[in-house]
Amino acid sequence: MVVERMAYIVYFQGKEVPKKLNGMDVHVAYVSKRANYAIVYVDKAKGDKVLTQALSNVKGFQSVAPSLFFDENVNLK
Repeated sequence: MVVERMAYIVYFQGKEVPKKLNGMDVHVAYVSKRANYAIVYVDKAKGDKVLTQALSNVKGFQSVAPSLFFDENVNLK
């Protein structure tokens, strides 16, 4: 079974959002506490709506954007 993933950047302020991301069903690749963003990989079928719904009530959450450096050709098929 092949799962296609997509990279997203989650922008935040504070410490609550990275803690919430670690408890979710996402792969957290990198967290920058200085620049206040995290790079996460989510199933392509779920999309960024899952992230925004889960993080919308978390204090310090700002936005979710698709990563500009993600290449779909890298997904294994």
